[in-house]
Amino acid sequence: MELIRVMESMKNGGNMQFTASGRTAETERALPDLDRWALPEVFLSTVRKLTAAEYIATARIPGEHSYYTDRVPGPERAAGIDPLLLLECCRQAGPYGGREFSGIESGGRFLIESLELALPGIRTAGRTQGAADLALAVTAEGRPGTPAARRMSYAFDMTLPAGRLGTAALRVRHVSRELYDGLRPARARKAVARPGAPVLPCTPVAPHLVGRTRPENVVLTRVAVEGGRARALLRLPADNPALFDAGYDHVPAMALLEAARQLALCAAAETYGALPALTTVAGLDLRCHRFVEPHLPVTVRLSAYDTAERPAGLGAGLPQPRSFRAAFEQSGTTVAEGRLHLTTAGPEAQARRAESRRPVALAAAGRDVPATGAAGEPS
Repeated sequence: MELIRVMESMKNGGNMQFTASGRTAETERALPDLDRWALPEVFLSTVRKLTAAEYIATARIPGEHSYYTDRVPGPERAAGIDPLLLLECCRQAGPYGGREFSGIESGGRFLIESLELALPGIRTAGRTQGAADLALAVTAEGRPGTPAARRMSYAFDMTLPAGRLGTAALRVRHVSRELYDGLRPARARKAVARPGAPVLPCTPVAPHLVGRTRPENVVLTRVAVEGGRARALLRLPADNPALFDAGYDHVPAMALLEAARQLALCAAAETYGALPALTTVAGLDLRCHRFVEPHLPVTVRLSAYDTAERPAGLGAGLPQPRSFRAAFEQSGTTVAEGRLHLTTAGPEAQARRAESRRPVALAAAGRDVPATGAAGEPS
C-alpha cells in the first residue's frame, strides 16, 4: 500500500515542514505512528503486507540531510550511508507496520526496550552515494496483549540496489497515550525536549573530533579518553529535529546511540589512531532499562574490548574492527547499556595512546575543557 500520499506531494511541492494549515486527516493519523512531525525526518515511503507476520517496506535515503550526511570530509571510498539512518528507517518501518497489520492501537507511543544492528555490507553496498531506495523485509512477532498495550519484536533484512547491507532487530513496547501518561509522572512529562527548546548550557566538544562538521549535531561535552576508556557528559541539542522532532519527555534511544557513536569515534582516534573520517559503525546493540530524564545529567562511559567477541552476523571481512562497551548512567544508576563495533578503512591505523595512562581531555568548540568535571548521572 502507498504510505501517506499527501506527504509525498508536499515534499514534491517544496513545502518540507508541516504547518497547522497543511495537515489533513490522513497525515494527522500517520505521523504519530511514525513518531515524527517534520517531513524531512520521514524516510518511510511504502509498506506492503505479504503475510500475517511479514511485510515489505521501502525507505528513501536522502542525498543530503542536515544530520545524517553531516560528516568530516574523507576519501570517497570511506564515505557512505550513515548506519544510524538505516536504523532510523527500521524504527519507522517496524512500528508503523505493526499498527497497520497487527491490530495495535493507532496514535499511541512505542518504547524501545532493546535493538540490534549488524551491517556486514556497510563497506560495500553501504558506500552508495546520493539518494537511494532502501528495501526492508520485515518480520513482526507479537506477545499476547491488547491493542492498547503490547510487546512486539521486529526483524529487518536491509538491501540497497548495490547489494545487501545486513540486519536489524527492535523489541518495543506499544502503549496507548493514556497508559503512557500513567507511566510518566506529571513532573517528568513537563521536561520535554523538542525543536525550539533551549539547549542546556554547555560547550560541545569540537565537531571534527566526533566526525561532525556542525556543532548542532554534537551530543557530547567534557570528553576524556584514557587508555582505551572514555567518558563524557551527554549534551541535548533539543533544537535538532533529527533527534527531537516529535518532542520527548525522555531522552530517546537514537540520541543515546549517537552519543555512544561519537564517544567511540573519539576513543578509537585517541587510542588506535583511527581517523573519524575513515571509521564507521558496523554493528551495535542497546538495552534500555528505564527512562532517561532530559533534565538530569547523563554520563556516557566507554571501554574497548576484544573484537573476537563481536557478533557472528558481522562476518570476518570488515577492515580494522574495534569494539567498545557503552554504559549510560543517571543519578547513580545504569539506565542503558550496549556495544558498538567500528570498522576503519584505509591503511592500518597505528595505536597512538594505548601505552599512555595519561588522560586526554578533548577540546571543546573554542576552548579546552578539563578531563574531570561534574560526574554525569544516568540516562
